[in-house]
Amino acid sequence: MKLVKGFLWLLVGAVVVVGGSLFWLPQFTKNKHSELVMALDNVNPVVKPETVYALTTTKPVRQFTGGAGEKEYTYRLTTYNDRGQTRIVMFDAQWRLKPQRFLKIKTKGQNVESWTATARQEVPSGVRQNLLMS
Repeated sequence: MKLVKGFLWLLVGAVVVVGGSLFWLPQFTKNKHSELVMALDNVNPVVKPETVYALTTTKPVRQFTGGAGEKEYTYRLTTYNDRGQTRIVMFDAQWRLKPQRFLKIKTKGQNVESWTATARQEVPSGVRQNLLMS
């Protein structure tokens, strides 16, 4: 009986630690940029997919040659969601982005799932105002 009680307490403790870390990890990974952070956000069920918006900058933060010999560019952009919350994301593009263009970015935490250029009028007005002021 003592062994069963000990096992149950161990199991409860493990559930509390794992459950707590699922809720704590998104605060730890926010605005961090590594493969590990993106992987953690991608598998964490607490982190929900979200659409954020950005205004492109003039230059990428890095330019490199991809696996097939093509040029690729890394961008680091400040984004806003429709509630006005900010997040910094990094992603790669296969071409240079034109400066001062609006992007609609689908993310899951720090993991950028997709991005597309979008018209100014398709960006929510509060978000557009934040982007133009930053």
